[in-house]
Amino acid sequence: MTSLTPRLAALAAGLTLDDLSDPARDWAIRAFADTVACAIAGAEDEVVRLSASVLTASPGDSALLGRPGRLHELDAAQINGISAHALDFDDCNLEMDGHPSVSIVPALLALGDRLDSTGAELLTAYVAGVEAEIRIARISNPAHAERGWHPTVTFGVVGAAVACGRLLGLSPERMAVAMGIAASCAAGLRANSGTMTKPLHAGQANRNGLQAALLADAGFTANSAVLEHKFGFMAAFNGAVPADVDAALDGWGQDFALLAPGIAIKQYPCCAFIHCAIDAAAELQSQIDAGQIDSIEVVLHRKRLKNIDRPNPKDGLDAKFSTQYLTARALMAGGVGFADFEGDHVFDAATRALAAQVRLVAHEDPDLSMGRVSVRLADGRVLSAQASVAMGRGPANPMTPAQFRAKFDDCAGRLLSAGQCDALFAALMNLPRQSSIRQLSALMQPVAVPEPLTQNDAATDAAKER
Repeated sequence: MTSLTPRLAALAAGLTLDDLSDPARDWAIRAFADTVACAIAGAEDEVVRLSASVLTASPGDSALLGRPGRLHELDAAQINGISAHALDFDDCNLEMDGHPSVSIVPALLALGDRLDSTGAELLTAYVAGVEAEIRIARISNPAHAERGWHPTVTFGVVGAAVACGRLLGLSPERMAVAMGIAASCAAGLRANSGTMTKPLHAGQANRNGLQAALLADAGFTANSAVLEHKFGFMAAFNGAVPADVDAALDGWGQDFALLAPGIAIKQYPCCAFIHCAIDAAAELQSQIDAGQIDSIEVVLHRKRLKNIDRPNPKDGLDAKFSTQYLTARALMAGGVGFADFEGDHVFDAATRALAAQVRLVAHEDPDLSMGRVSVRLADGRVLSAQASVAMGRGPANPMTPAQFRAKFDDCAGRLLSAGQCDALFAALMNLPRQSSIRQLSALMQPVAVPEPLTQNDAATDAAKER
């Protein structure tokens, strides 16, 4: 059998910024910036504070996003990874069936701060990582995801190792070792969707992927054929090694996975599987009076319904995976936003009453991303709308520049001033021309409040909440 791991390692180790097409470079910049904004938005979430309360963090050069202070790169990678996934607003990819950037960007920023890398170096490493993880997913799914693994961490930890290995300048041989180490750190279960453990997965992927690259750089050993080995990654996680592992390498450097099917940037801060239903319901919202609705039917793909049938979400995190709740909110408000998952909003009586009228129906259409919402009104009329959203807004159906900037400001503006948002956005849009990641990461931190998140402070806050 052809050895996939060494070949993929060599391609990733040899990738340069000049290898990227202009569309690939532009979309990579947008996805990178979106992930930074999501990390800032999640920096004060309870999952971040609780995680920090039990993490023995060491001081270092790597910035905490959305907060003052710098930590050791492994600690910063973990906390910022949790933060970036806390609100479930980070990007997605259909082949990966998960979130490609959230497992890589925090680790790269943490390592880039330590090395004081350039923006061009960071962007090149990012593309190497996302291309690697998506291509591994391409030959592993759907079997991998359907067995209950959370691809964001299982593929993501290898992607993080590749990205950090590229930033460190690892040789192809050392890159394969980094992948071997990372593969033994892959773990994460979909059963934990809708809980704090899901964003913890992203934190662990960043920390373990970065650690794998650092260990490989230091001379650590691992199996250099870990993906295709009979006791390796794909055999263990997928149940079998695919017959044609070379398909993972098809079109490397020409047909970028981040462009087709592409990295999709979320327009709503919730599970991407439900975005088509939200869009369809939002289309109907202006045509109806929610008080006149008799019943609601939501048609989604059978494979999607496994994880998003949650008629009575217990909290904001759970509500992000509730088709019933999200459809009701979209029918009432024309969309969903941060506020719909905060405080007691998820227990709003009118929303709960409308959500109780939602009936879920499975379809078997080849388009996994298609969803349809039909509303029967008290006067007997039935109104329907259909949408197909491939886990967000990808290169084929992007947000307008104004929509993307509005999302960035909504996220980063939760903790940064308007002036800071302007400066950070401009710097990120010009990422390849940034000469110092330390200077760039300084823009990702508020100039004054909130206070730095220390272990003791977070522990005190957690104790008060208990």
